Amino acid sequence: MQKIIDFLEKEKIEHPSETAIRHYTTIKIGGHAGLVAIIRKNSELQRLIPRLLDGGYPYILLGGGSNVIFAGDSSGLVLLIDKTPDIRIHNKELIKVSGGVTNHNLLHWCSRNNIGGFEFLAGIPGTIGGAAAVNAGAFQRSIADVLEKGAIINGKGETEIVGSDYFQFQYRESRFKTGGECILEVYLTYVFKENDEIKRTVADNIRYRKLNHPNYHLQTAGCYFKNPVIDGRKVAAGKLIEECGLKGFRENRMMVSNQHANFLINEGGATCEDAKKFERHIYEQVLQQQGTPLEREVIYISSEGKKY
Repeated sequence: MQKIIDFLEKEKIEHPSETAIRHYTTIKIGGHAGLVAIIRKNSELQRLIPRLLDGGYPYILLGGGSNVIFAGDSSGLVLLIDKTPDIRIHNKELIKVSGGVTNHNLLHWCSRNNIGGFEFLAGIPGTIGGAAAVNAGAFQRSIADVLEKGAIINGKGETEIVGSDYFQFQYRESRFKTGGECILEVYLTYVFKENDEIKRTVADNIRYRKLNHPNYHLQTAGCYFKNPVIDGRKVAAGKLIEECGLKGFRENRMMVSNQHANFLINEGGATCEDAKKFERHIYEQVLQQQGTPLEREVIYISSEGKKY
C-alpha cells in the first residue's frame, strides 16, 4: 500500500488515514478505514484505479454513503467521491453528469436550466453515480428510464463508453451494485420544462417524503428491503413489516421507523452485526406471518471491500 500512498502524495490527492468510516455513511455504522482518498476529479480515478488493479490492492468506491453498511474496519482503500458539481448539456437530448454530483445538486441545476425529467430523484440522498449503480427511483420512475449511456472504468482499468444495456438494470439493481467497475459519468435523457413546473414537482415530491419517511437527520441507510412481487403485483415491504406489528420495534440499538417501517434506524452506536441481527428478525417475522421472503436492498461491505 505504500506505493499507493506515494502515488497519492505525488498527485496531491488528499488521503487521511485511520478515519472512522461511519462518518461517510448515512446510517453511521462502520469501523475505521486504514486509508481514504478524497477524489475530486474523474482524471484522478482514471490514473489511480489501474494502479490499484495492477497491484491487487482492494478498494471501495463511496459516493453519498446511503444504502451501504460497512461490516467493520476496512483494510482496503476507500475512494470517497467528492460532491463537486460537473453537469453540462451534451446535445438536444442528453445531459452529461459526473458520478460524484449529488441528486440534490442535479435538481438545482436542472431547475435553473429548464431541464426536466429527473424530478423523481427529489429527496433521494446520495450521488448520481450511486443512484445509477443501484437503479434508484421513486414515483414509478427509476434511473434505468433516463440513462442512455455511461463513461466507466472497467475491470481492466480501462475507460470506455457503454450503453444502458451494459448496466444490466433490474429493480434496484445493476451490474455496478456489487461489482468492482466504476461509473465516471452518466448521459441522461431530458425534456425541456419551465422552471416553475420543475420546482413545483420537486417540492411536491419532497413534501410527500417528509410526510411519509423519517427525518433525514436520523441515521438510516434508506429503504432496507426491496418491495416484493406477490401474485404478480409489487407490494410495499414497509406495509408488510408494519402489518407484522413491527413499527417502532427496538433491539440492540436499532429501531424500525414509526413513520415508514422499511427504514431501519441506528439509534446510536449500532454495529453491522446489530443491523444484521435486526434485519434477520424482521425477515423471519414477515416470512412467518406473511409468507413472504424479503430481499435486502442495502449493501453490506466487508473489511476487504467485497459488497454483498
